[in-house]
Amino acid sequence: MLKTPADQYNFLVHVGSRHVGQIFSSEISFGLLGDMMNVLNSEYNKADSSELVAVLEALSSTNRFSLSLQFLDKTERTACSQLLQRLHQTFVECTDETSQQLADTVISLMSVYNV
Repeated sequence: MLKTPADQYNFLVHVGSRHVGQIFSSEISFGLLGDMMNVLNSEYNKADSSELVAVLEALSSTNRFSLSLQFLDKTERTACSQLLQRLHQTFVECTDETSQQLADTVISLMSVYNV
């Protein structure tokens, strides 16, 4: 079904933060958070930046998020860090108020994701 990273990325972006939060409301299974970070980073599209922030926020509020975060390996942690830095850079480059608010949100997410 979602065999390629591009398919997985498109699923996460198009399903949206609301549904991602619902799908993983009980927990994110071990390994899945890392897989998502790798896919979101490798397939990153600047046009999806706002939705990606919302998806990351939704994931961070799921049960056992902290535990899943602790089990990220070095590659997954690097992907997470790179993704958040790319998102931050995207919003810092813009001067409108919404972008600045999103840049602040990304900074908060960096703390939540231990980046």
